[in-house]
Amino acid sequence: MKEFFLGIDIGGTNIKSGIMDREGKIIEEKTNKTIKDSVENFYKNINEIISSYNEKYGVKRIGIGFPALIDYKKGVILKAPNLSIIDNSEYKRYITDKNRKIHIDNDANFAAYGEYSILENKNELSTMLFITLGSGLGTGIIIKGDIYHGAKNFIEGGHIIINPEGNDCACGSHGCIESEVSSTGIKRYYKRITGTEVSDPMEIYKKGEKGEVSALKAFDNFAYYLGIGLASYNNLLNPDMIVIGGGLSNFSNLFLDKAIKILSERSYIYGYYKPDTRLSKLMNKAGFYGAASYARDKDD
Repeated sequence: MKEFFLGIDIGGTNIKSGIMDREGKIIEEKTNKTIKDSVENFYKNINEIISSYNEKYGVKRIGIGFPALIDYKKGVILKAPNLSIIDNSEYKRYITDKNRKIHIDNDANFAAYGEYSILENKNELSTMLFITLGSGLGTGIIIKGDIYHGAKNFIEGGHIIINPEGNDCACGSHGCIESEVSSTGIKRYYKRITGTEVSDPMEIYKKGEKGEVSALKAFDNFAYYLGIGLASYNNLLNPDMIVIGGGLSNFSNLFLDKAIKILSERSYIYGYYKPDTRLSKLMNKAGFYGAASYARDKDD
C-alpha cells in the first residue's frame, strides 16, 4: 500500500503544504492564506488543510513547521514574531488530528532538512547551514544528518545582533539581522531613502533591475548585512555548506555576490576554508518538503 506524508509550512502571509510519497515525489501541493483574525480560526484552518489531504490520501505522518519559538514538552508556541496571534497558544490542544504522528518544529529547521535531504553528497557533509529569507530571516542547522536544536530548541539565527543601534525588531530587541535582511527590512530602508512606501519587495526588485539608484542602494544594504551575518555564522559553525532560500532568494542577482564578498572579507576563517555557498534548489518549497521528509524519515 502506498504511503503518503504531509508537510505544512506556516508563514506570516501564506501556508504552503504538500503531499510526498515514500520516494520523495511531491504528489500535490497548495498555498492557503494564513488566517490571522483569531487563534481559533488560525488553527481551524490548519485542521482543514490536514483533513482535506487526509481524505484524499490517507496520510501516514505529518510535519508542521511554525515560524516560532516552541516549547515541545508543553506543546506551546511561545513566540512567533511575525505571527503574534499564536503567541502562547497550545498547539496540542488546537490541532485535532490524533490518529497519526505529527512532528512539530521551527519552519527554518524543516526547510534546512528538506534541502539537505535532496543533496547528492549529503553523506559527505558534517554541517550545513540553511538561511531562509522572507518576511523574517530564519536559520536551520543540520549536523551529521539531523536537525540541531541546541539545549532547549531555542536556536534563532535571525536574531543575532548585527547593528547594535539598528532597527526595532518584531522579537522585541533591535539591530537583529532579521530587521535588515528581510522583506520588512528592505522595504523600510527603501522608504527611508526615498520617502516612498511599497507593499511588496518585488516592486523594489523591479526598480533595481531597471537601474533605479535607490532600489540598488536598498539591495546593497540588504547584501551588506547579510554578508556580516554570514561571516558570524561561518566563524561560529565552520559549515561545509551554506544554502540560501526563501522567497527573497529569487532576487539573488541583486545581492548574493555582494553578500559573499562581505563574507569573504569579514570572516576570519574564510581564507582557510570556504563553505560551499549556494542557492536553494527547493526555493519556496523547502519548508513543506522538509516537514514531509522529516515525517517520512522519523519512525513512529
